[in-house]
Amino acid sequence: MARRSAKQTAKREQRKPRPRKRIANVRPWNWADVIWVGASLLVASVLTVLVLGNQLTALMPDAGIVGVRAILLVFFYLMILAILAYRAHSRNLNFSEAYYLRKGAREIAGTQQKQQGLPAWKSGLLVVGLFFVLRLFVVIYAYTIEQMGWAVHPPERLTDLFGTTMLGLIAAIVSIVILAPFIEELVFRVIMFEKFAQKMPYVAAAIVQAIIFGVYHFSLWQALPSALLGIACAYLALRSRTIIPAIALHVLYNAAPVAAAFYLAI
Repeated sequence: MARRSAKQTAKREQRKPRPRKRIANVRPWNWADVIWVGASLLVASVLTVLVLGNQLTALMPDAGIVGVRAILLVFFYLMILAILAYRAHSRNLNFSEAYYLRKGAREIAGTQQKQQGLPAWKSGLLVVGLFFVLRLFVVIYAYTIEQMGWAVHPPERLTDLFGTTMLGLIAAIVSIVILAPFIEELVFRVIMFEKFAQKMPYVAAAIVQAIIFGVYHFSLWQALPSALLGIACAYLALRSRTIIPAIALHVLYNAAPVAAAFYLAI
């Protein structure tokens, strides 16, 4: 009887569900942080769209239009950056610690993964590999949309927004290539991702934040590629234990269309 009881106990232990993989020692973000930064980014995005398409700016000289748009875009992003800094300060964390700008101890509950994260060279290879995969997907996605005749309009050309001057190129680089990836990674891949990962497995958390990231772009054409970028960046941040590789991938991803638009306009 004792032997049978031991076998039954062993079987029950085997049937126990495995622990779900969640980020264990997340930063102490709460829903107020998610709402604050999410709402701020949303408002800034709406204002940006209004500014870029405002009829009043069309009455200005080309240099004036680019200057006004660049100043307002930088202002909106700096406003979000200030809010991020304030949310970190309110949690008694310095900025680099709060947003994993250095390698952090991002522990994954229920796994045997080490805490050091990937070496820098492996993270670099992942960044380059994911960049080419994502850009290849964008090309195939655009070709498929065109061949199928789907009513999904591509975003307005960057040269229509910033012109083709050196000032326009600098404005596009500062706002789209540098500030936007940096801030969006901190909002989506740190605050949102980690808060969701407190309540669900980290795979589900990565998917949820990626869907929100895709919707945030207000474009059916950009929604799916942006969501895939969000998943890739979350994976990079999780494996590397720092947000830097995710920012690097996002920068490369945004830099490609900026470089192509201005090169073709020359």
